[in-house]
Amino acid sequence: MVETVTVDVVQGTLRGKETTSSITGKTYYSFYGVPFAKPPIGPLRFKDAEPPEPWTGIRDALTEGQMCSQYAMLEKRFDGSEDCLYLNVYTPQLPKSDPGAPLLPVFFLIHGGGFVGGSGHADVHGPDFLVGEGMVIVSPHYRVGILGFLSVDGPACPGNMGLKDQVAALRWTQQNIAKFGGDPNNVTIYGCSGGAASVHYHLLSPMSKGLFHRAIASSGAVLNPWALTPEPRYMAFRLGEALGCTTEDPDELVEYLRTVDHIELVKAVSRDVLPDFEKDRLFPFIFTPAVEVEVEGVERFLPAPPLQLLEEGRINDVPSMTGVSSEEAVGFISLLNLSSPATLAKIDRLFAKAIVPELRLPENCNPDEVIAKVRHFFFQDKPINKETFSEMVTLLSDVTFTTGANFTVKKLAQHAKAPVYQYCFAIDGKISAKSFLKVDYPGATHGDDFLHIIVSKFVDPKVPPDSPDATTRARLLKLYSDFAKTGNPTPEVTDLVPVIWQPHTASNPCYLNIDQELSMKTNLFGDRMAFWEEIYKSGSN
Repeated sequence: MVETVTVDVVQGTLRGKETTSSITGKTYYSFYGVPFAKPPIGPLRFKDAEPPEPWTGIRDALTEGQMCSQYAMLEKRFDGSEDCLYLNVYTPQLPKSDPGAPLLPVFFLIHGGGFVGGSGHADVHGPDFLVGEGMVIVSPHYRVGILGFLSVDGPACPGNMGLKDQVAALRWTQQNIAKFGGDPNNVTIYGCSGGAASVHYHLLSPMSKGLFHRAIASSGAVLNPWALTPEPRYMAFRLGEALGCTTEDPDELVEYLRTVDHIELVKAVSRDVLPDFEKDRLFPFIFTPAVEVEVEGVERFLPAPPLQLLEEGRINDVPSMTGVSSEEAVGFISLLNLSSPATLAKIDRLFAKAIVPELRLPENCNPDEVIAKVRHFFFQDKPINKETFSEMVTLLSDVTFTTGANFTVKKLAQHAKAPVYQYCFAIDGKISAKSFLKVDYPGATHGDDFLHIIVSKFVDPKVPPDSPDATTRARLLKLYSDFAKTGNPTPEVTDLVPVIWQPHTASNPCYLNIDQELSMKTNLFGDRMAFWEEIYKSGSN
């Protein structure tokens, strides 16, 4: 029989359960499907999250809430619900059972999915390893895609509902986490991929100020091209046309979209919504965050473009950590069918259309000149085919992940007083996204570090205790948990972590290289990053 426990939060009493991990053997307490906002349904669709309603009696928190409406890419199906603003809490201690125990650090886990998918469900974000490090884990859902990021660039729908959902979950955490044994004054936000870009957005947003105290971004960044929609109003009206609504009135458009079934809305989002020049993009994530116009009485999450906020030093100044994998794009080989000669030939033929939109070039850049430089630097002017396949993977890694992450780190380091840490995960081991993506190509790929610290249905978490994979997991957990507890990932040298991780600064652009051995290095992907810096600098004159 499952032993249940209760916790009193601001909204009422929750019933959770005691859980013993089949992986670690440790016991913790789980609370599933906890509402942190009102269901954003009916007239609340496309509105900012509102505080949850209180309840009377005891509310069961024994089963998870549904994930938010989306196309689940890995499962290849449309799924989810609009009634999805729920979170899970996992804790190794409860104040009721141990009233004298100090409050524990909180690890706020923001799921990935490129802002168009994903969930905080335990089957893909199992907390076993993290909670075993003496932390309280909070894992929320948030609205994604069209339902989370529609914007008409005006009062009818300013946008960024999904990021504001995360703020609502952080505010709930501040109100309630002490009742679960967590310290509201020591909250670390962590995310991978779209979750990592979310982490950077919280570093920039005035709405997030004071809601967290450390930040970790893995395999994603706010300056990645897929993390911002530059013309949200245009996309919104294109979607309306696809659904048969030809109005030019934003209020009428939003009201019409409120009448469409949520899954039909998700299905309607396709490459056809993109302008003609962008239809051949490799990563056509369409409804993602956008800069918000000022609307009286409405909080703005993103008041200016991320690059502008970074350059002006308008940041929430807390210790931060940003990392990438050594071969980020390897995991996308199968998803994009890159190993097919026909796909490579198409990319070669439509190179400008495939790559230029991903670069988000400054307006005064000449795209043709940039493409010529890219072809020369990466391919020595050779065609894109099997012989230049590795160069294509490297280019995609830079364009979609590493360049944006590197630029973000540099901008943060210019303005932050708190330490800024950078790392590169370079271990090509058993625990890898390549296993479920069915990719046979060398290198650590997108999100591989993240897969070491959670329990996911996609990767077997069990590895021999004396294996290199087990050592890597132990090291990552040690680095992340020490950072969450102290703001310093290496407060001391140990046998497991025999280095001191130095912060990245303008005078010392260093990073931790996480391979079978740990080492401090400088200038991550130096020649490539210098190339991209020159490209963007040439467009700012």
